[in-house]
Amino acid sequence: MALEDWLNKRWYPASEGGDSDAMQLPLLAPLEVAFKQASRWRRLRKKPKPLPVPVIVVGNITVGGAGKTPLVAELGRWLRERGKKPGIVSRGYGGRASTYPYHVTAQSHPLESGDEPLMLHLMTGLPVMVSPKRAEAAQALIDDHGCDVILADDGLQHYGLWRSLEICVVDGGRGLGNEHLLPRGPLRESAERLNTVDIVVFNGEPTEVVASQCGEQADFVMTLQPSRWHQFNLDQTSTLKLESGPEMGPCHGVAAIGNPQRFFQSLRDLGYNVMEMAFPDHHQFSQTELQLDGITPVIMTMKDAVKCRDFWQSHWWALEVQATLPDFFYQQIHQHLESFEPV
Repeated sequence: MALEDWLNKRWYPASEGGDSDAMQLPLLAPLEVAFKQASRWRRLRKKPKPLPVPVIVVGNITVGGAGKTPLVAELGRWLRERGKKPGIVSRGYGGRASTYPYHVTAQSHPLESGDEPLMLHLMTGLPVMVSPKRAEAAQALIDDHGCDVILADDGLQHYGLWRSLEICVVDGGRGLGNEHLLPRGPLRESAERLNTVDIVVFNGEPTEVVASQCGEQADFVMTLQPSRWHQFNLDQTSTLKLESGPEMGPCHGVAAIGNPQRFFQSLRDLGYNVMEMAFPDHHQFSQTELQLDGITPVIMTMKDAVKCRDFWQSHWWALEVQATLPDFFYQQIHQHLESFEPV
């Protein structure tokens, strides 16, 4: 956690209270150049086979969370409501299944599926397929589930997967950080990559600094709104309306995501007095880490909650958030689907 904090203050000086002039990490410049060359080579050498259905990749160009997973869930919901049969593919970071492609079910363990794929399945009920080779996962969704639209959670830099539409999500508060590539900064690809994607979405209203970083490339602003509560009991999930959650007052807020402060602020906006417990992204929890006073509500993200099902307690709560986007965003998705022709 100390290393992550140290890096964040240097990668995201504007949002983490760092001095931007002192956070350029010049000694890492040679490694940044090597990473840029490797990234460009990886992109140019991949020529994936087209798939017979639209493939919408939702990703980002920075490390850590930018809000892409809630956007994937929202797209899946929207597509299903319009009679489509969407399926979701994921790398399944943090999971190690015995065979791939791996079909995620409600009984899957996050150590097999990864935390985000299991969360997406529980939130949407859609078929989710995991594989390091996302193209194989996409084909399995088409063959085994009759999916007519593929949504890729992350994978903007996974050029082995053909795509018909690219959506890049940018954190409206953090933006592109110090605008350097790994390991000198948080970028997986250079900022110019925003010029080549089809849609750029800000997660939250962008600051002036972030807006200037992205120039005219940003198309839409997405907001994440608390939508409902979840509690777990063995393999069963209880879902409750937002007004039926834990009593307002003190709570332990638990988040192992890319930007935990966004989650803590959401809890404060709901009226909770949050005692923050931030962990590194994708952290695997042990039972002892969350043995607190046994009374005060423990509220965590859905992504974290699925990793704690084996030792869930009655005063623990998982908060689901839902992405909200302007109508014109959905119009662009509709136009893409209507104009899609198999290659």
